[in-house]
Amino acid sequence: MNEAASDKLTDRFGRKLTYMRISVTDRCNFRCVYCMPADGLPFAPREELLSYEEITELVEVFAAQGVRRVRITGGEPLVRAELPRLVAMLKEVDGIDKVAMTTNAFLLKKYAQPLEDAGLDSVNISLDTLDPARFKEITRVGSLERVLEGIEAARQADFSSIKLNAVIVGGFNDDEMPALVRFAMERDLIMRFIEFMPIGDTVWAEGKGDCVPARTMRETLSEHWTLEADTERYGTGPARYWRLHGADTPDEGHPFGIISAVTECFCAACNRVRLTSVGGLRACLADDQEVDLREPLRTVDDPQRRREVVEHRIQMALFGKKERHAFDIDGGSVTNKQMTSIGG
Repeated sequence: MNEAASDKLTDRFGRKLTYMRISVTDRCNFRCVYCMPADGLPFAPREELLSYEEITELVEVFAAQGVRRVRITGGEPLVRAELPRLVAMLKEVDGIDKVAMTTNAFLLKKYAQPLEDAGLDSVNISLDTLDPARFKEITRVGSLERVLEGIEAARQADFSSIKLNAVIVGGFNDDEMPALVRFAMERDLIMRFIEFMPIGDTVWAEGKGDCVPARTMRETLSEHWTLEADTERYGTGPARYWRLHGADTPDEGHPFGIISAVTECFCAACNRVRLTSVGGLRACLADDQEVDLREPLRTVDDPQRRREVVEHRIQMALFGKKERHAFDIDGGSVTNKQMTSIGG
């Protein structure tokens, strides 16, 4: 990486930003209790969504300044048409080393191989339960069987990395933690538990779901395995990893991760920004402050001037990036937007 380029995306606290999460849609075919209110949301009109060409133009600007990895998110990214085309476009951007995606896997059986053919490097799959009835309770719609088929299709497509993510919500799925780990272990996949975050109008706001602290997650798993801190890196995200050792693990143990955004703040090592599906740049998931990057894309005709305006607005977003989030395990939601609108 060119050092001068990387320094352009350094915030006030010395954090270099090399990772970009890109939401391609705020629509989703699920209505998960930790992500969306029960009656759904008004979605952005399709004409307000960034086109694939607009997304690629923005990624070119970010890559020139030091971003090396991008992750495609939603909503559910696979509900947007022709997603493999975007993957192929992003893989052609000079400086981008990895293109990844996060999905609920409901449509992955159909798209896994086309995405891998287009160059998608890795995929993270949401799997919050192994119980079909509970799956309906958590997602409010959908089919666990379809998700499991999507996971198997991803394995057959031979991505360089497949991780399973489970948001652990007290009173919903916290009793399934060992079973979820075993499911991943049997398929040689990495399971990661995510603390339930106070974002938007979800069951957190209704007082029906609790954040299960990372400490409790580790204590629960330690009843079944011995946990050893893992020094190996599995990507560039905030997850901390352990190796599980027991009668059902290989000699070297099996990797397992926790993303503990609420109780074990990792903001000091933050390396990311988020682009919403309508072109809002968010320097922090937990901060409603956004900078509009879509407006110059659609109003400034001269390419050089348009790039300068975009670069200036990126710097505005970086200057506003706070030292840490305001998540509080005993507090209410810290952002008015829903996770599906921000980009999960």
